[in-house]
Amino acid sequence: MSTLSYSRWIFLLSLAALMFISLSEVESFSPIIKLDCCQNFSNRTFPRIKQCYEQKRLDCNIHAFIIKNHKGRLRCIDPKSEELRNKIKKGQLRCPPDISSPE
Repeated sequence: MSTLSYSRWIFLLSLAALMFISLSEVESFSPIIKLDCCQNFSNRTFPRIKQCYEQKRLDCNIHAFIIKNHKGRLRCIDPKSEELRNKIKKGQLRCPPDISSPE
């Protein structure tokens, strides 16, 4: 059984440190954003949707889609909205669930 040389130990420790730093940076760039719960919703959607989230949190009272337009405005949309459902079904829009934690 051979022992590792000093330079190999330094290399392995440097690699471990690099991996640790890389993982911590990935978590800080997480796409999770803090969204307020929708209290009511509309059937109309924005013409140009930039982002979409599905409100499914247990601390929220209603099921809704939260959309954000190109100007940054947010709107809560009825999950039964045909327009929104068609965009999701055709692959034109992706709406991951809102997994932000309650505050």
